[in-house]
Amino acid sequence: MKLVKILELNSEGIQKVIATCRLVENDIVECTGEEPFVSRLINQGIRDYTKDGSQQQLLPKDGLRFLEQLKYNFKSGYLNATDVLEE
Repeated sequence: MKLVKILELNSEGIQKVIATCRLVENDIVECTGEEPFVSRLINQGIRDYTKDGSQQQLLPKDGLRFLEQLKYNFKSGYLNATDVLEE
């Protein structure tokens, strides 16, 4: 099963998983973890940063593309997403 973990750096400098997004049946992504972060992911989605510079909205229903783009949406010093992992 393919998945991405989203990690937050706390005040002690320790990374903590705040959400996990998994590719499930019918190539839909299911996200679990801390609210309201997960609700925002599900309802508002993320941006798809394409090579031509246009930005499209991706939602969990977009499957693997949604998982692949998480690492580009969450890449700050305090909030990061892993590459797509196999479970």
